[in-house]
Amino acid sequence: MGQGGVKKAFSIMRILKKTILQIFMWLTAAVVLLFIGGWIILPRPLFTDGFSTVVLDRKGRLLGAKVASDGQWRFSDTTLIPKRFETCILSFEDRYFYYHPGINPISVFTSLRDNIMAGKIVRGASTISMQVMRIARKGKARSIKEKAIEGIMALGLELTHTKKEILELYCANAPFGGNVVGLSAASWRYFKRPAGDLSWAESATLAVLPNAPALIHPGRNRSSLRKKRDKLLKNLMDQQIIDSLEYELAVLEEIPDKLKDLEQTCPHLLQKLEKSGKGLTHTTTIDVYLQKMVNSALSGHANSFQDIGINNAAVIISYVKTGEVLAYAGNISSTTKLKIKDEYNDMAMANRSTGSILKPFLYAAMLDEGSILPNSLVRDIPSYFDNYSPQNYNGEFQGAVPASQALARSLNVPAVYMLQEYGIARFLYLLNKLGFKSFNKSADYYGLSLILGGGETSLYELVGAYTSMARTLRGFDDNYGKYPRNAYQPLRLELADKLIDTKMTEEPGPLHASSIWLCYDALKKVSRPETEAGWENFGSSSQIAWKTGTSHGYKDAWAIGTTADYVVGVWVGNADGEGRNGLSGTKTAAPLMFDIFNNLKQSTEFYPPYDELQEIEVCKRSGLPASRFCEDTELIDCGLSEQSIKVCTYHKHIFTDKNKEYRLSRQCADDDGLMAVNWFVLPPVQEYYYKKKHPAYLPLPPYRSGCGETGGENSMDFMYPTSNSTIFVSHDENNKAKEIIFELSHHDDNATIYWHLDDKLIGITKRRHQLPFVPASGKHKLTAVDQGGEYKSVVFTVLR
Repeated sequence: MGQGGVKKAFSIMRILKKTILQIFMWLTAAVVLLFIGGWIILPRPLFTDGFSTVVLDRKGRLLGAKVASDGQWRFSDTTLIPKRFETCILSFEDRYFYYHPGINPISVFTSLRDNIMAGKIVRGASTISMQVMRIARKGKARSIKEKAIEGIMALGLELTHTKKEILELYCANAPFGGNVVGLSAASWRYFKRPAGDLSWAESATLAVLPNAPALIHPGRNRSSLRKKRDKLLKNLMDQQIIDSLEYELAVLEEIPDKLKDLEQTCPHLLQKLEKSGKGLTHTTTIDVYLQKMVNSALSGHANSFQDIGINNAAVIISYVKTGEVLAYAGNISSTTKLKIKDEYNDMAMANRSTGSILKPFLYAAMLDEGSILPNSLVRDIPSYFDNYSPQNYNGEFQGAVPASQALARSLNVPAVYMLQEYGIARFLYLLNKLGFKSFNKSADYYGLSLILGGGETSLYELVGAYTSMARTLRGFDDNYGKYPRNAYQPLRLELADKLIDTKMTEEPGPLHASSIWLCYDALKKVSRPETEAGWENFGSSSQIAWKTGTSHGYKDAWAIGTTADYVVGVWVGNADGEGRNGLSGTKTAAPLMFDIFNNLKQSTEFYPPYDELQEIEVCKRSGLPASRFCEDTELIDCGLSEQSIKVCTYHKHIFTDKNKEYRLSRQCADDDGLMAVNWFVLPPVQEYYYKKKHPAYLPLPPYRSGCGETGGENSMDFMYPTSNSTIFVSHDENNKAKEIIFELSHHDDNATIYWHLDDKLIGITKRRHQLPFVPASGKHKLTAVDQGGEYKSVVFTVLR
């Protein structure tokens, strides 16, 4: 080649090189423009459709769901895509997903070739990124133009999202037939299990569904669906992703024939959580197996409830250590055989009259401040507090009863006296510290009836407070005498909720561990319902500290039991507030509670908080620290604060004759047989009722004739009216005022009483001191004088 030819060749090469470079630059610019264009026209946000409200248990098992506002079942919990499904969907839809930029050029070329050769569309070239854009654009018509737009948008999608995020978007929004959208909803609707638990066959089934969900719907064309599934499984075997045995077993699995109903194990919790987070997936603290056990227990008791006209009940189980709710049943659910009235009302959150269920908090608080000991005597007599006259459940009075027995037997009158001593405002403050938010009115509003159901709260708050008490005691033992810093916190319903503070402190919080321990010791002695006969033979049963309550008018029945592991709370009643005579905490709510406890495995127990307990000597009969006159004593454990309690004043040091029939005084000091005796003496009204229940009780003997003393001794007291009380006089059908029964108790059964109203004698009584009388309206002074000259007066007001 000559010199000219060489120059010409070099010139052609330079032109060719320049042309190639220009083409490359133009192609690069075009690609960049396509990516930028895709980014510009990318919808923002990609998806605006709402999600279903979904409730899962603590391990991701479905408890219930509510369809999204557009009528689609679309779950939001797809952040973790199971490996099996990812393998299946990429093998079927987009094998090179992790390598292409949103458009697969090879797939585009082969698709064009095959479609041209077939003369019709037989193959698509859509990547998963393009399919995400097609779904986001609400299924535009399939045309070359729309495909081009989806491709450009897919490039923009790849710029703004990671491959993992794009795959998550696809799994969350792909159609799976009918009104089922997204992998999570599909796995539950077709197979009743989370996507992570799907087999290879099930994963392959769901992987092929979005390709043509209408064409191969399981209920309409199962054979077509099976062919596509089996072909995908064969490809997986050919790629050595599964072996031949796995393949053979997988193709034997049946294709689902229809959509399955979603679990509705916890409908009232779903209802509650939807109010605070509609369209969200709530992973709760619930244990699905305990939830189903509770639902079954409720259904098992529903017939017996309806026999007495009761329709509704609620149950909550909490785990003491963490404050987590393990089961939440807001009501009994209807079945094919049993229809429940007002079943959609969530009675676990409804504020209802508390009955006696607050008494343990008062008992523990009074132990805590040292105003009582476990067996201190408390008054149990007919009482009147500004026209409020509390009654015990059986209509009887004990006169005086140990505080622990008053709690165990749920006696109302002693509880009212205890609240009067402790203070209503102080008790409301304590309840607030224990976590109650429902008691939000003044002490004057509630009055002394607060302790007997004069206030309302929910089962949820009650279980929370009982759980916090139990956690305080358990934490004190687990942490060697230190307290959980914030033991009194609301129950945890969702795993995302704030964790219970695990830090420890020396400060006890509202109640000391010793007071809680002594309270539980009393509650373990509560008499069990008839269905629990023989419970003493089972060691685990004896560890349940439990309390019941029944509201006025038999509208609400409560039972709450506590162990070191669990708190079980039960409410039974009618959602509409209708009362029924057969309803009571012990007979109606407690059997259900014990049925539930019988299905709970206990792993630990409460241990005495020895660091806060001291042993003291008390009088057996009064329960107070023994004085020098107390002859029958015992050693008991009490809290450190109880050391301030005054010694027993019920034992009197007196002198009697040798037969203890008569009292003697200094005037009889020279008589033979003078004996010094320590005598247990109750105030007159308490004595009147106490000796009926305690035949061994001996009233104080009278003075021997000529040897008596008068004055300085409280031998009698009014039972009715009480000091500064107001009495409303009722009238009969003839508008005649009905008589008031004045009543008094005297130590001497043979005493004679002279009754004076405003200094006028109105009657004389012997032995049984009751006097009917109709006083005029206004303020009066009633005075009673016995034969020895001792007198007692009371002032009261009569209204008509």
